[in-house]
Amino acid sequence: MATINQTKSQTVRVTGKGETKQKAFASALSQIQKKVIQDESTVTLQITPIKVLPIQLDEATYKEHFLFFFFPRIRKTFTVTIDVEVTLNTIDLENLPFHETNSRGEALQIANFLKGGK
Repeated sequence: MATINQTKSQTVRVTGKGETKQKAFASALSQIQKKVIQDESTVTLQITPIKVLPIQLDEATYKEHFLFFFFPRIRKTFTVTIDVEVTLNTIDLENLPFHETNSRGEALQIANFLKGGK
């Protein structure tokens, strides 16, 4: 039997946010799988990142107080938007022939009167 998996390349744009730079990148990278799996006609076997290209890197700083007046401290929030080039190892389900059987193991035959629609 021939192999049914295919390898293709794709670029995915993801965004992440976190209290540190590492958490922001981890949040963005964890969304790659969600973006890739949106295509329901394929089964994804493996996702391999090849290149990471930063699109937008933001750092927001703000001051917060305990009970609005006490103990002021500076907080930072990092937001990253990156393009990730990935190589996908997938199985295309549209091209696979499935053999239909009923519960008794016999080949399923559609009756002629059902084909007419009346």
